[in-house]
Amino acid sequence: MSSKRTIDSLLNTDDDDGDGAPPHKQPRLVPPHSLPYASSSTHTPPPPFQQPLPLLTFSYTPSRTLEFTDKALRYYVDPPRGADLNYGVGRWVRKAEGRGRVDGLLRAWEKIRGDMGGRDAGVGVVGWRGVLTKILTAPYEMRDTWELNVMFIDGTMYFEEHLSAEKLREKNDISPHHRLQSYYGYAFESWCTSSTPHVPPSSATQTQTQTQAPTPNGWGGDVDTNVQWCCVVKTKLGSTRMILGGEVDFPEIIVGFRTPAGVLSTIQRFKTVEIPRAVRDKSSSRGGGGRGMGMGGSGAWDAGVCLEWGDRFLEFLKGVVEPAKEEKVKEDPDPTVWRVTFTPKKGVSVRVLNADEVEDVRGLDRVGFLPRWFWDEVHSTGAGAGESGREREVVSEEPRREEGNLKKDVVIPPGWQI
Repeated sequence: MSSKRTIDSLLNTDDDDGDGAPPHKQPRLVPPHSLPYASSSTHTPPPPFQQPLPLLTFSYTPSRTLEFTDKALRYYVDPPRGADLNYGVGRWVRKAEGRGRVDGLLRAWEKIRGDMGGRDAGVGVVGWRGVLTKILTAPYEMRDTWELNVMFIDGTMYFEEHLSAEKLREKNDISPHHRLQSYYGYAFESWCTSSTPHVPPSSATQTQTQTQAPTPNGWGGDVDTNVQWCCVVKTKLGSTRMILGGEVDFPEIIVGFRTPAGVLSTIQRFKTVEIPRAVRDKSSSRGGGGRGMGMGGSGAWDAGVCLEWGDRFLEFLKGVVEPAKEEKVKEDPDPTVWRVTFTPKKGVSVRVLNADEVEDVRGLDRVGFLPRWFWDEVHSTGAGAGESGREREVVSEEPRREEGNLKKDVVIPPGWQI
C-alpha cells in the first residue's frame, strides 16, 4: 500500500505551465502565472472565515424558469426503513449537464444591488458555492483537474466553472450502472423530503394516473433535477468579501446505507459543525501529529489547511488579474477572460484566453462569459467593488423589505441554518 503524500509533495509546480496559448487580440501583458501549495511543515493561523449571511433566495421550476420564491424548498422528514431507492427511476427527469453559467446568481445579485441603490460595496468575488468548494478542497484533490474562467470588473472577480466539450460529453454520456448509482442519491433525497413539515406524503394525498401504481408512503415525489432551490449569501475569507449562491447547509448530515440491491437499510447522523473536530480527534487517536495530508499516516483532512490555501489562492489571483487589467485597458477596451487550471500534484496556473478561446466560452449575447444585460447594467450604474474589492462593506446588514423575497431579517425555515 502506498504511503500518503504530504501537501508539499502534492503540488511542486514549475514557473512555466507549458501552455503557450496566444493572447487575446493584444500581445500577452503578463506571462502565465503559477501557484504551488504552501509548505505543510510551517503554518500560520488559518484566516478568519465569516459565517455566511443569507441575502435572498430563489427557485428554478421544472421548466428552468427562475422565480424569486421558495417554491422548490423542501422539508426534511425521516425516510422509511426499507425504502426502495430504485423507485421512480423510469420517471427521472434528468437535467442535461451544461456549462456552469452564473446567470441565475447574477439575476439575484442584480436584485440585491437594486435594493442597495446600485452599490456593490467591496465585493471581491461572485460565484457559485460549488466553485469555492473546489478551490478550498484542492489540497486534498488527488485525481481530478478543474478549470475556472475569471473576469475582473471594477474590483470584483467573477468565477465560472469551465467544462470542455469532452468533459460535457463524459457527464452526459454515462453508463447505465453509473446512471442508476447516481439516481440512488436523488431517490434518497426524495425519501427524505416532503412538501409539508414533519408529515411524509402518502398515496392518499398524491395525484395518480389510472395506469400508475399507488405512491408508497414516504415518497417525496418523482425526481426532476431541473428543480432547484438556491440561497444567495455574503461571506468573507481573510480580507476577500464574497457573494455565493448554493443550497443552504443542513445542521446535520444524514447518511443513508443501502443494500447492493438499492434498499435503504439504516441512516446515520453527523452534526456538520462537529465534523472537523471529529476528524482531528480520530487522527490524534491514530497517532497523527501534523496538519495536511499524511498526518501520521491517517490521511485526514484539516479545515485550517483548506482555509489557508483558499485565502492564498484568492489573494494570488487578484494580484494577477488586477494589475493586468490596469495595463490593458488603455490598449484594448474589450474585457479580458482568464483561465485558471488546477492540476493535482502540480499546482494552479493562470493565463489569458486568446480570441478563439474567448469565442468558445462566450455563447449568445455575452461579453466574455457574462450576459450582456449584466455587463450593461454594471457599466450603466457605475456599480462595482471599486478600489480594492476587499475592505469596504459588502451590503447593508438590513436591506429594505421590498418585492420578491428580499427580506430585512431573513428567516431560515426550521431545521435549516447557514
